[in-house]
Amino acid sequence: MTSIMNPCDKKFVWVIKNFSSLQLQDCYVSDPVLIHDVNWRLFAYPEGSNGDHLLFKKNNGDHLSLYLEVDFESLPCGWRQYTQFRFTVVNQISEHSSVKREGRKWFDKKAPEWGWEEMISLTKLNDINSGFVVNGELMIVAEVETFEAVSTSQVAAVRDDSEWTLLGYYSSSEEDKDDVTVVVKGFHVLDSQVNQVKEIFEKHPDLATNLVLKNQNLKNVYMGFLLDLIKTLSKLPKELTEEDLNFADSTLSDLTNAGFMLDWLRLKLNRALEKQIACDAG
Repeated sequence: MTSIMNPCDKKFVWVIKNFSSLQLQDCYVSDPVLIHDVNWRLFAYPEGSNGDHLLFKKNNGDHLSLYLEVDFESLPCGWRQYTQFRFTVVNQISEHSSVKREGRKWFDKKAPEWGWEEMISLTKLNDINSGFVVNGELMIVAEVETFEAVSTSQVAAVRDDSEWTLLGYYSSSEEDKDDVTVVVKGFHVLDSQVNQVKEIFEKHPDLATNLVLKNQNLKNVYMGFLLDLIKTLSKLPKELTEEDLNFADSTLSDLTNAGFMLDWLRLKLNRALEKQIACDAG
């Protein structure tokens, strides 16, 4: 029913055969793919996840749900990895019409998966003229980039780009990286992030004064961590989940160990924790 085509280092193609005739099946699971010594696989729910897929709620049955999962049962105690992943539901007639989603997340034994409840609407997917299902086949491309956890001693030891891959940042092929970046205070950030990063430095000019990171790529990754953390803590207290708070606490510790001055974010996290405790008690 399904097949994995041309698996490579960080990118693989998953073809679900006879998709049109098999949609009543609750869930499709891809074969595992080994990416940097860890097995990953995809879950696809043609009519939504039915609320059974760990943290995810049931959608209305009108969208394809798609998730990435790490093989948590084989992971050593304490394993934890920050991962950027991208899903593409391929339009086989027009690549421009393909549907793409991209996310970043910490994966570990307690939170081994993430994805989208509403990856693409079934109306669009099943339209015979849309180009998503051709000859009964649905094609999904998954790209997984992993940023291994780095200890403070490792961070301090980084001095040049030649050591970068040894520390565990695995980039997709350069031809896939067409995003425009701008240098702000020594960090390379996306054009869409420039104003936010400038505002952060205006409010907190000592933010990176004590930074121990010397490798440019590593600095850029940690800035991404910081922006994700700020986004998480910008949620209303009632919207913050236990997973959000665990992510915020661990990420804040990692950033602080790297030399970022983040007392202001620690205060914000503590307030969020206090408000959530108050909400739970009420």
